Amino acid sequence: MLSEQTLTYLLSFMLRQPPHASWIGYTADSSRFANYRIVIVPSMFFTPGCFGRAISRPTLPLQELEGVPILFGKPVIEQQENTIILYADLVASAFFLLSRYEETICPQRDRHGRFPGKDSILYLHGCLDRPIVDEYGRLLRRLLRETGVEIAEPASGFSHIYLTHDADKIEQYRNIRGFCGGVMRALHPLRRNSLESLAQVFRSALLNINNDPLYTFPWLFEQNRKLPAATGIVFVKAGKSDIPEDQPCYDLRSNDVQMLIRLCRENGVQIGLHTSYLAGEHPEFIATEKQRLATAIQTDVTANRHHFLRSCEPGCMRALPDAGITDDFTMGYADVAGFRLGTCHAVRWIDPKTKELTALTLHPMTVMDGTLNGKQYMNLDYEQALDYCQKLIAEVKKHGGEIVLLWHNSSIGGLEKNYHKQLYLELIQELHNETSAADN
Repeated sequence: MLSEQTLTYLLSFMLRQPPHASWIGYTADSSRFANYRIVIVPSMFFTPGCFGRAISRPTLPLQELEGVPILFGKPVIEQQENTIILYADLVASAFFLLSRYEETICPQRDRHGRFPGKDSILYLHGCLDRPIVDEYGRLLRRLLRETGVEIAEPASGFSHIYLTHDADKIEQYRNIRGFCGGVMRALHPLRRNSLESLAQVFRSALLNINNDPLYTFPWLFEQNRKLPAATGIVFVKAGKSDIPEDQPCYDLRSNDVQMLIRLCRENGVQIGLHTSYLAGEHPEFIATEKQRLATAIQTDVTANRHHFLRSCEPGCMRALPDAGITDDFTMGYADVAGFRLGTCHAVRWIDPKTKELTALTLHPMTVMDGTLNGKQYMNLDYEQALDYCQKLIAEVKKHGGEIVLLWHNSSIGGLEKNYHKQLYLELIQELHNETSAADN
């Protein structure tokens, strides 16, 4: 069963108003029902014969209570005198989603060792685009009001906006391999505008990084300034792995990287750790990479996102706070955008094996650029991508959650044909309009 601390946190998280959690009991003991305004009757999920085993995964299709999918229990509500008895086990359902318990019992993995979003219960039921745990909270608040408890709905809007960028590769032509490759492509017989392309290669290689097509941070920061209350974060790599997925391993002491660090400071942008692909399999590397980055930028590093959104569960999560990381921004699927954690609010990570509440805060990713147009992922055209992003943003606004956008500097560099620059402009403008209207 859950500890009192974890249970109280789950109830408080759903309600968004912690003092009211004491009105809700989690028990099957009918002699205690009268002590609460709402009683949630536990399912078999946390029992020793079920918890931690494959049989604990919900069966599809999910049952629904008033249109809200429930993972455990039955969609039944009863009234006993002044107490509402809820047989839908919202506590187990919330635990399952917020802790990413599903990823510890399901063997499915893609070629990068990641649990695919399209194999998740929420996607298979068709509700990954809804923050289900937040919907549980809305349901519980309504039921509490029916019992006479005064509890208001939290304000809509955005509790915070994070504009984040992963610096997987900060330049294209300012190294021997990139320079030679650029020259060869520019001189290809079928290449149009060969002289212009060749000039761009030489301007980048011989002058400074501002001429490189991948160094788009100045443009990104210019757009981000339209949202002055937002927090900008650039996640920088500090690993030294030789595997292809971690290449290039740029030198944190180089003039180009130090120029990026200065640019971040000038624009009030935080620098976070982009833990290496290899560290996603070997969590013991996280502390070393974090210290290496902290030394290079001469300040502590408390935010993290795993490269390729790759992490092993729950080993990496345990290693992050041990290394001094307080906030993680990995929680989005690579193959499909949506609410991986079942919420649009920052949440303290609950260890899915020990059921212990930890100090690590997880920030649910709203959308990542490459997820939208990747042929192996969602494969959306511009209009479809914009519509889907708008839907996710509307859900976040309705539940008063936080927006986390991930746009790579390389995705808008012009070397690939995609719509990410145009889409980013549109989303920033929409968020600007939304926040400006709220301020007025």
